[in-house]
Amino acid sequence: MVCTRPDIGHAVGVVSRFMSNPGKAHWEAVKWILRYLQGTTEKCLYFGKGELKVQGYVDADFGGEVDHRRSTTGYIFTVGNTAVSWMSQLQKIVTLSTTEAEYVAVTEASKEMIWLQGLLTELGFKQEKNVLHSDSQSAIHLAKNSAFHSRTKHIGLRYHFIRSLLEDEVLTLEKIQGSKNPADMLTKTVTIDKLKLCSTSVGLQE
Repeated sequence: MVCTRPDIGHAVGVVSRFMSNPGKAHWEAVKWILRYLQGTTEKCLYFGKGELKVQGYVDADFGGEVDHRRSTTGYIFTVGNTAVSWMSQLQKIVTLSTTEAEYVAVTEASKEMIWLQGLLTELGFKQEKNVLHSDSQSAIHLAKNSAFHSRTKHIGLRYHFIRSLLEDEVLTLEKIQGSKNPADMLTKTVTIDKLKLCSTSVGLQE
C-alpha cells in the first residue's frame, strides 16, 4: 500500500511501531486506514509532462514519539511534479530542539536526493543543483553556516554532511511555507483538507 500511496505513509508508520504488542486502539487505527483506502480507491499517482528534475521536500515532527521522545523524519521527492520516493521514519537519535530535528531530517533527505540525481543522470537526464525544500528557516541557516557553535557541538558529525553538499553546490536548500510543504503529511496528523492539498501537490489524484 505504502509503495503507491504516500498519503498513508505516516499512519502506517505509527501503527507499525506496535506490531509486537498491538492493542484495541491500534486495531481501530488500522481499520480507519483501510476505510480511508476503500473510500479513495480511485486515487493514484499521475505522471504529467513536467520537467524531469528532482525536487525534494522535507519536514520533521519534534519529539512526537511517546516512549523515547524521538522525532519523525518525513521527506518526499518528485520528478515531473509526481512523487517517486518518500519516507516517514523515526530518527535514530533524540534531538534537543525543533531546529535539530529539522536539521537531521534535511541531512537524511539529502542522501536520498543524491541517489536520485545519480539515477536520473545515468538514465540520460542531467541533474544540476536540484532544490531541497524545508519549512525550517533555522535549520536552513544552520546548514549554510559551518561556523562552530556551542549549541550545536553535540550534533553527530554524520549529520553535518549537508554542509559539504551545499558548499560543493551539489544541491540547494530553500525555504517553503509550512502550509505548502507536502512532507507535512509524512510527519504528523493533518486535517483532511491539508492531506488533500499535500497529495495533489505531488501528483496523487483521483
